[in-house]
Amino acid sequence: MIFLHGVGASGAAMHPLAEALALPQPTAFPDAPHPFDMGPGRQWFSVKGVTEANRPGRVAEALPAFARLIESLGDPRDSLLIGFSQGAIMALHAVAAGLPVAGIIAVSGRLAGQVSPRSAWPRISLLHGAEDPVIAPAAARATETWLHDAGATPQLTVFDGLGHGIDGQVLTAIRDSLSVSNADQTSPGD
Repeated sequence: MIFLHGVGASGAAMHPLAEALALPQPTAFPDAPHPFDMGPGRQWFSVKGVTEANRPGRVAEALPAFARLIESLGDPRDSLLIGFSQGAIMALHAVAAGLPVAGIIAVSGRLAGQVSPRSAWPRISLLHGAEDPVIAPAAARATETWLHDAGATPQLTVFDGLGHGIDGQVLTAIRDSLSVSNADQTSPGD
């Protein structure tokens, strides 16, 4: 499992999530490659002056380095990406661009726009707060639609009362997603 942090944080910021999930599998917590240009921490791409019009270009520019980082951590086909906010954005776009992974759990994330259709998609769980002031729930709903239009079958869950964060109900949903992912990877002969 690869945990991907949001803007202004670091890989270490995702350790409490992994600890709360009590994961037996090996995990990785990479740092984004760039210093956050608006404060402490790291960023996958700059959000300084970001708009709906320029966000897709910023994500596209960051994508090659992101894919190389994921590939450097082992065979991506064996990896489940768990991303929060900007980490979720990068995970969703990398998979849309063809990075083969076992699955994605995107928390408080979104796509920057429509993506091209493809035939093979991993399991995608979209988890989002109904009160998210950073990435509006409408962006999560648009992401679900864009993924469906591209051939994926994402599962969107919107949590009442939740802002831009992770709470107990999100932890439960992540555990449920992990259970489904593990069941999908187990064949009858195993």
